[in-house]
Amino acid sequence: MFRTTLRCFSNAAIASTSTKTAVFEYPLVTVPSFDVTRKFGNIFAQTIYSTFFEKEFSVESLVHGANRGIHSLSHFIAEERWDQMENLVAKETVENLKFSRGNLDKRLENALKFKEDDIVLSFLHSSIISGRDVFKLSKNRNIGIYFTVVSYVRLSENVPEDAKISQLTGKYRNDVLVCNATFSRVLNPLGVWKITNANFFLLQ
Repeated sequence: MFRTTLRCFSNAAIASTSTKTAVFEYPLVTVPSFDVTRKFGNIFAQTIYSTFFEKEFSVESLVHGANRGIHSLSHFIAEERWDQMENLVAKETVENLKFSRGNLDKRLENALKFKEDDIVLSFLHSSIISGRDVFKLSKNRNIGIYFTVVSYVRLSENVPEDAKISQLTGKYRNDVLVCNATFSRVLNPLGVWKITNANFFLLQ
């Protein structure tokens, strides 16, 4: 099931110093957006990207790659491997994650050490082309694309591998970890993928 929000973190978004069940206070996206404008924007961004930049693009391959990145990121956070994280994550985001790493709830700390196979459901929440003069591709580094993926990780074998969102946010809500991660790249010229925003949280 494949079904992302572009928002920059500020210090106000970083969870307070009390024990935290989320790395950041937001985003806390758990379900696909049914907003018509968002759907149109997703189609537009994906069409532009697949037509001009990556003809083999598919949502399935994007989400698969995103989950590999999410898995690596979670372990970097848990083990505080900030230098290694910089190969995957934008520098400002690394600093925000480092600042917010303290005082995580012990259960959240343990949840971050999940296996990649424990990701049971993911969907593409939003796709955004951003920049100035989007159609002037001859310009240098003036546009980028942002994909936000939402992934559910099961923390117990009691959670079935084919669980639906309604079950993950209902019956099994105490046994899942949710990740929101935005992956972006400069499009002209094509740059490397970087995670620009990310959050991990437990459903309470």
